[in-house]
Amino acid sequence: MHKILSLIFFSLILVNTGCSTSTVSTEALAGDPQAMWSEGQKMVAKGEDLVSDGEKKLASGRDKVREGESLIETGNQNMVKARQDYSAAASSVGASTAPKQVDAEAKRLKDIGERWEDAIDDVKKGNKLVTKGNELIDKGRSQIGEGRRMLESGSTMMRNSQRSQLGVDLLPGATSGN
Repeated sequence: MHKILSLIFFSLILVNTGCSTSTVSTEALAGDPQAMWSEGQKMVAKGEDLVSDGEKKLASGRDKVREGESLIETGNQNMVKARQDYSAAASSVGASTAPKQVDAEAKRLKDIGERWEDAIDDVKKGNKLVTKGNELIDKGRSQIGEGRRMLESGSTMMRNSQRSQLGVDLLPGATSGN
């Protein structure tokens, strides 16, 4: 009877924490305390790795978002400056009296146009970085959540292994809103 209860409680743990029974040995499913302990340790270790990797992705994503936002801000400032420079240059264009002066005007307008294009490229690069950073943040949060669920499930499995050896009722599956 105790083995059946172990199996029922263990199944509840897996269902409530979102873990698949395909990753747990049949011995642990049958309520073998040593298998439950071992499987619990593996789940805790994998959960810790997921949380750690998720935190790194979160940090990297935040860095990319900050870098992208900075590029966008700089690009926008440079676009405004290029527009102002163009307006000032355009108001004086056409006053040339010699071909060399026309050439200088054209070169000046071309330089302004290139700076303007570079500024637009910076904004585009910044937007891509922000998008990539947000994707990393989402992946990191997902991994952290999955890792925490694994930590909880593995910990409960290990505690139930000990409780099973003591003949004490097993803990039900953890319900953390998952």
